Amino acid sequence: MHLSLTPRARFLVALLAALLVATTLVAAPPAAEAAVKKPLDIVKIHYDPKGKDHSKNSGYTKEYIQVKNTGKKTLTLTGYVLRDNGPQKFSFPKGTKLKPGKTLTIRSGKGKNTSTTLYWNKSSYIWNNTGDTARLYATKGTLLESCKYKGGTKKATKSTVRTTATTAYC
Repeated sequence: MHLSLTPRARFLVALLAALLVATTLVAAPPAAEAAVKKPLDIVKIHYDPKGKDHSKNSGYTKEYIQVKNTGKKTLTLTGYVLRDNGPQKFSFPKGTKLKPGKTLTIRSGKGKNTSTTLYWNKSSYIWNNTGDTARLYATKGTLLESCKYKGGTKKATKSTVRTTATTAYC
């Protein structure tokens, strides 16, 4: 059986098909644009503590980076790694756990680790005042996040996060 459609009916059918395809494309974004669910998120880098940069541990420990558990389960961070844009690498100590919604601070200098604060145990500053990139890796080297900032008071751009004169907000 063959149905004969008028030109107007053919146009309406074609229009309906095009609308159906367009609606499907808008409702389901391509996989590359879909949001990435990451269990641990870099939230803040305090890269330029107040005062002059002195070569003392008391100055180094004022510089820090914070990560937050954005998931619904406690994370065991054994094997997770933080890196700067240079050779600096921080490996989370074995047995480090972070409960859902909680934030962990990693300070650049030396100190005694607690459940809320870890120490990089370096005798230097880690984060450059003029700009740097923090990278967070999961246990098997999977990049979870890259947070690039430029020093000074700046609005976020497509390639860098918002900063104040002392802090980057990732």
